[in-house]
Amino acid sequence: MPPNSFTIGEAAARAGVSADTVRYYERRGVLPRPQRTAAGYRLYSNDVVDRIRLVKNAVGFGFAVKELAAFLKACDAGHPPCHKVRHAGGVLLAEMDRRLAAMTTARDQMREVLESWRRALERTPPNTPARRFHSNWQSLERAHVHTDRAPLARAPVCA
Repeated sequence: MPPNSFTIGEAAARAGVSADTVRYYERRGVLPRPQRTAAGYRLYSNDVVDRIRLVKNAVGFGFAVKELAAFLKACDAGHPPCHKVRHAGGVLLAEMDRRLAAMTTARDQMREVLESWRRALERTPPNTPARRFHSNWQSLERAHVHTDRAPLARAPVCA
């Protein structure tokens, strides 16, 4: 094995991802095709580990792997897509703001429901149904918020 190179398992461990993730990133074009040993094992360098970390962090912010592949191919070709990355980041930030506003609304409604429930329970004798369960949760239905992506602490950078 050449010096300063390592297997997929070690590259994955250094980057904090699984070997399957590394293979997926290769298939999607965010990583260059790796060198291979005579036996066919993939070999990676520290530069590839750095790129895996960049992709992992960018995906955590909400960038699509396909989008990142285009950005990174442009960078590799000597055409840094910094303006495009900045624009895409702005779109993601606007979506985060929208989801935060929706979550704030949902939180406020949940507080109201719980306070209403507390007041009803204070007026309800023990072991008697307060009949709040269905009515309270139906009122929250319109405020349901999906938060499937959480931003990470690092932003992707243009190479």
